[in-house]
Amino acid sequence: MTAVAAIAALAGCGSEDRAAAQPDRRHITFRADDTSVTAPEQVPSGLVDITLETAAGKQVHHIFVARLNDGVSFEEAMADEEPFFTKMTIKGGNGVVAAGTRVEMTMNLEPGNYFVLDNPQNERSPTDTFTVVDGPRSTVEPEAKGTVHLGPGMSIHVPEGFDGRGVWKFVNDDPAESHEAALVRMKPGQHAADVVEWFHAGDESAPPPFDGDFGSMGALGPGETAWITLQPGEPGDYVLICFVPGRDGIPHVGKGMVTDITVE
Repeated sequence: MTAVAAIAALAGCGSEDRAAAQPDRRHITFRADDTSVTAPEQVPSGLVDITLETAAGKQVHHIFVARLNDGVSFEEAMADEEPFFTKMTIKGGNGVVAAGTRVEMTMNLEPGNYFVLDNPQNERSPTDTFTVVDGPRSTVEPEAKGTVHLGPGMSIHVPEGFDGRGVWKFVNDDPAESHEAALVRMKPGQHAADVVEWFHAGDESAPPPFDGDFGSMGALGPGETAWITLQPGEPGDYVLICFVPGRDGIPHVGKGMVTDITVE
């Protein structure tokens, strides 16, 4: 939303009241390369625009941002066998993207201690910590083309007209499970059911039914909302997949959390 539109929406308030009630969204940048990810030391609270800048290199990049529970240190969270469920709230991130890619996101950040982690699937994942400080909080949402709902349960609800391009809002409606929505291009003739079948086959030597192009929304904790700008992909058949493991350790794709998408 532009500053002019934000001001128009607050017509009837005094100029000082407008600024206090609806401050513009602040902007920060995370930077990632093959061996590190960095964040500002302090980040404003409220709705915050985030740019992920990745350097050219060999590693793909898949960040997630999490708020540590009050009284929990970063070291304690990393030592826990189930940190996704017991020590933190996942605020958002991006699906896997190639090195040299730029990603635009918006997250709702409450005051507290946070960390950003790159490539959680790796044995050693670069991390950085930062603090979200209290202050004037923007509640001005990005102008989105629509809303994708994750859950409740193992479902992804895509609005009519979803085309994998532009700004989209993602909401996790599940009260207990974290979910993501990775956008993956399928091989010719392959669809969501083939992904589930491939997963259950458990044959690591068997090629997957997708080409490996990932993007879209990374993990969101229960009840969380975030926005991401999707880059136009080649026209064709895609799926949205949740690879996040459940409390039983089984990735949600194995329980059918995948849906077909067509990009024209």
